[in-house]
Amino acid sequence: MNKTNTRAMVETAFVSAIGVILSAISVYIPAFAFLSFFVTPAAIGIIGTKWGRKYSISAAIVTTFLAVILFGPWNGIPVGLFAAVGVGVGEGNRLSLGTIKRLLLPSIAMFVAVLVTFIAQAYISGIDLSMIQMTEQARMIADQALQTNSNITQEQADLFVKNVDKLATGLKDAFFVAIAIAAVAYSYVTIQISIWLGKRLHISIPRFLPIEEWKMPIWSAGLYALGIIGIYGAPHINMESSWITTISNNLVLLGSSMCSVHGFAALADLMSSYRMSNKLKWILLGVYAFFFGQALAIFGVIDMFLDLRTRYKARQ
Repeated sequence: MNKTNTRAMVETAFVSAIGVILSAISVYIPAFAFLSFFVTPAAIGIIGTKWGRKYSISAAIVTTFLAVILFGPWNGIPVGLFAAVGVGVGEGNRLSLGTIKRLLLPSIAMFVAVLVTFIAQAYISGIDLSMIQMTEQARMIADQALQTNSNITQEQADLFVKNVDKLATGLKDAFFVAIAIAAVAYSYVTIQISIWLGKRLHISIPRFLPIEEWKMPIWSAGLYALGIIGIYGAPHINMESSWITTISNNLVLLGSSMCSVHGFAALADLMSSYRMSNKLKWILLGVYAFFFGQALAIFGVIDMFLDLRTRYKARQ
C-alpha cells in the first residue's frame, strides 16, 4: 500500500469519525442537529473531490453503519440520507460537471434515498400512510381550543379545520415534487459548504455559478400560471376533479419555487450592484425570503419578462 492510499484511508476514517461525533451531538442536543446534516455530507464531498468515489462511498457507509449501531436505525438512517448527498457532491466536483448537473446529481441521490427510506420505515413500522389524517388531529386541537378558550367561536374552529384539510390535501398531492424541491435546496447548501471547506483546505473545486447569475427558464412562469388557473379557474367552468387538482397543485409548487429562485437571484444581483456587503445582503435576503416568499415569486416573474437586471446595469 503506497503513501497516497494510506493518507486517503486515514482522511476517510477521520471524516467518518467526525460524522459519528456530529451524529451524537444531533441525537443528544437536537438544537445542533444542523451540524450533522450539513457538515458531514460536505466533508464527505471533500473526500470524494480529493480522493475519488471509492473513498467517499466508504466514508458514507462507515458513518451510516456506526450511527445505526450506536444510536439505532431511526437516528442512524437519516445520516445515510445526507451522506448520499455528500457522495453526489464529491462526484460532481471530481468530474468538473456544470452547475446544473452538479446540483442535480446529489439531489437525485437524496430523492431516491428519501423515498426508499420512507417506504422501508413505513413497512417496518406497519403504518398505513394513507390512514394518517392531519384533519383528525386538527379537529382534536379545535375541540380542545373550544373547551379551554371561550373567545374562540365554532366558525373559527371549523375554518381552522378546513384550512388544515386543504393544506393536507395539497401536501399529499404534491408530495414527490416537495421532496424533489427540498433535495435540490439541501444539495445547494451542501455544495456551498463544500466549496467553503475546499477553500480553507486549499482543495481545487470547479467554479459553481453564483446565485446572482442564475436565471430560470421563462416557461417556469407558465407552469405557475397554469397551476393557478387549474386551482382557481377549474371550479368556475365545472371542470373540478381530483386529477386536475393534483396536477394544478404540483404545477403551482414547482412553478412558484422556480420563480422564487429567479426572484431571489435577481434581488441578490441588484443588491450587489449597490456594493452592499455580503453579510448584510444575505441577512436581508434571508429575512425577505422568510416573510415575503410569495413576493419573490412575483418579482421573479416580472424579471423574467422585463429583465430588470440587464436594464438596471445598462443605466449604470
